Amino acid sequence: MNKILSIVIPSYNCEKFLDKCVTSMLNEQILDKLEIVIVNDGSSDSTEDIANKYMGLYPGVVKAVSQENKGHGGALNTGLMNALGKYVKVIDADDWVETDNMPEFVKKLESIDADVVLTHHYTTDISSGEVKKWMCYPPEFDKVYSFKHIMSDWRSYNRSLTFHGITYNTQFYKNNATPLAEHVFYEDHEYSTFPCCNAKKIVPLDMFIYNYRIGDVAQSVSDENQLKRLCHTSTVIDVMLEKYSKLRLPGKCKGREFAAMKIQVLLLSYLTTCLLVNKDRKQGRELAKEKMQMVKAKLPAVFKLAKKQYGIFLMMNYMHITKKTWTKILSSKLYNRIRGNHDFS
Repeated sequence: MNKILSIVIPSYNCEKFLDKCVTSMLNEQILDKLEIVIVNDGSSDSTEDIANKYMGLYPGVVKAVSQENKGHGGALNTGLMNALGKYVKVIDADDWVETDNMPEFVKKLESIDADVVLTHHYTTDISSGEVKKWMCYPPEFDKVYSFKHIMSDWRSYNRSLTFHGITYNTQFYKNNATPLAEHVFYEDHEYSTFPCCNAKKIVPLDMFIYNYRIGDVAQSVSDENQLKRLCHTSTVIDVMLEKYSKLRLPGKCKGREFAAMKIQVLLLSYLTTCLLVNKDRKQGRELAKEKMQMVKAKLPAVFKLAKKQYGIFLMMNYMHITKKTWTKILSSKLYNRIRGNHDFS
């Protein structure tokens, strides 16, 4: 039987997590329609053995691929090009899926004709146990939307137009994607932008699939690691700007507007780290200024989107306000009521 869903698991030294990740997908109702591609990205622990174990236990379902280390993006490139299902979704090896929702998800994918499918996801904080919902809010689920509609109501969709919320039509991805940056972190922003901006048919589903584990200081998204890998964020911004310049979309196409918005999101993350995380406040200001000047020269539309927030962060930098304080403000009910944001708790 033809596979409906391929799940790619980029895996590097994840022996502690891979069993939970893989078993969460192995719902007996859908095994004949499911393909799991585990890409061992040059691990030095038992990741490869675990991947091979599941390939032996579930022949025709699990495929184990090993390669020399190329980083998260390199593992995705390999896994995505090996995917054979009608749709493809990426799940990081230290995360998992909602097992009970998988049969309905696969059933819907079987009948949907879309370039991109959006679903809700959870974040689970392993240090506090807090679980948050991240959802999209279309007028109607299971309906095809264009970027013209989505960009007219950005805040109703932006929480699912992410690495964790996107499922690609496999052929659409292969026809439109270019290789992701290798040996850097944060290229998931690149993945959720290109080729997504080329999509003509986007379908949101009212279900939770991805469970994203947070709260681990060793993760790439921790403040300490984002500061340490600031050059990675800078590199991915540069790569995304280059890909934007090569888009074959009409000048006023809303997919182009979407790509600019997504670049701005990563740029704001970079500015946050420079100005609110870096304890060397002066150095942070210099790095932020340099990047903003570069963005202004290459893509003024993104500079314009980020300019106001840059000014706010700069003021907070001089006032020695930290990212922790800023995060509390963003999470407050008053702030979200003023901004008109949906309740994501």
